[in-house]
Amino acid sequence: MNTRSNRFVGRLAGALLGVAVAAQGCASTEMTSTWTDPAAKGAGLSKIAVVCMSKDDGMRRMAEDAAAAQMPVAQAVPSYQVLGDVDLHDAQAVQRKLESQGFQGVLVMRLTRVDEQVTPVGGPYGTFDGYYAWADPMVYGPGYLETDTIVHVISNLYSLKDQGKLIWSGMSKTFDPASAKAVVTGVSKAVAKSIEKDRLVV
Repeated sequence: MNTRSNRFVGRLAGALLGVAVAAQGCASTEMTSTWTDPAAKGAGLSKIAVVCMSKDDGMRRMAEDAAAAQMPVAQAVPSYQVLGDVDLHDAQAVQRKLESQGFQGVLVMRLTRVDEQVTPVGGPYGTFDGYYAWADPMVYGPGYLETDTIVHVISNLYSLKDQGKLIWSGMSKTFDPASAKAVVTGVSKAVAKSIEKDRLVV
């Protein structure tokens, strides 16, 4: 395997998205950090494949559909629609197939971790009797502690026009998603906004 193929294998090897999140509340997503290759600004990729690899094929299809739907500028296509029976563990074969279909870029989304943040619910601290009267039923009843679910995702955009080079990367976190689809939708919207700002896709 040549150096170019080794680079692409390494970049796709960690692209695993297979955790379904079940939590209550209203989801919100924010990009915590982004990086853009200065030389790639204005790259104008017009056709990109969306890769959300998962051991669960249904999960993969759902995630790729949701992500592609949030890319209104470029022609974004779920990879499962074009890869057919290509061995997903063979990154070289994946790259060849995508290039043969005219794809200029690949957006890879990978879940890195899921955290739970437990926070005590605040109350009146000014006087003893005020706090005690509030705290007693709260401690022994439901709702004393609030638990927030935080999902961390890394998204990378590679240019197939430039030997699979990484041209953009972003870290995001989503608070209290109701489902895995909510995570992907929120992250994809944030990613699309960032890569469109730098004119990486058109």
